[in-house]
Amino acid sequence: MTKHLINYCPIDWYEDELKRKGMTLAGLVQQLGVDGIEQFIYREPGAFPDYKELTIGAHLNYWPYWMDFWLRKAKRLQQQFRSIHERQTYFKTAMSCDEWLAVIRRNICAAISQKPEYLVWHVAEADTETIFTFDFRYDDREVLAASADVFNAVADEIPANVTVLFENLWWPGLRLTDARKVKFFFERIERKNVGIMLDTGHLMNTNPRLRTEEEAADFVCRTVDKLGPYAELIKGVHLSSSLSGKYLRSFERKVPADLNAEAIWRHIAAIDLHKPFTTTAAKQILQCVQPQYVNHELAYETIEEMIPLMQQQLSVAR
Repeated sequence: MTKHLINYCPIDWYEDELKRKGMTLAGLVQQLGVDGIEQFIYREPGAFPDYKELTIGAHLNYWPYWMDFWLRKAKRLQQQFRSIHERQTYFKTAMSCDEWLAVIRRNICAAISQKPEYLVWHVAEADTETIFTFDFRYDDREVLAASADVFNAVADEIPANVTVLFENLWWPGLRLTDARKVKFFFERIERKNVGIMLDTGHLMNTNPRLRTEEEAADFVCRTVDKLGPYAELIKGVHLSSSLSGKYLRSFERKVPADLNAEAIWRHIAAIDLHKPFTTTAAKQILQCVQPQYVNHELAYETIEEMIPLMQQQLSVAR
């Protein structure tokens, strides 16, 4: 039976809102009628509230830009970061690949402390310039091979009974639009009990021609069908709608003059909408995929805003 979850990150902003409203996360889960949460883990073990009773899945931290660091391309790193301090902050104090692997291991330990059934691991790469130009420095296979190397180096930190689900994005890496590349990636993974977390919005972002939820559902189902036997690896779905084709077709493919964190965030948010489905296209996707887990991964600034968004999508997905 499919477990329905909500996405939650225990940042102070949300935690304070729950307290102000006299609510608890457990009460919110019960109110929405879902089975639990997929918790985004970004802090050190013990530095965030304990929600192991509600946590079904744990989303690990991720770095959109990391290949140059992993491949020790010093000149490219100097171009990407204004200072050593900025680079060190981005990689969570790590100054070498071994130190970065230690950071990832600590993140895994923090996630495992919440007793999840599964972990989510992003497989993608893009720097702050190529997210605008789409003239990427690495191709899918290069990112997939390096991602497998990083994962294999830390996989022994994960208990055997915890499933690892690799998530697709629209940047180079695991896009799920080519079964041969999916095969290429999983042949390099040296661990059992792994699978795919299909992010519907991310997959929709690979096709700017999509105009409606119905077209999106057909595209997602056709893409899954083309995976052949590898479709069986899809154990979970991050469910959201992202019909951002108009923006994807129209934005200028060049680095903005005022490149800063706000410009980057605004650009990514314009592509990856994380809106709720409003039609039974959501149910069509889930009937096609038959996942064990569905995380209703929606964008929200407040808990008050989140509740009706979740209710909207849940009403058409189940």
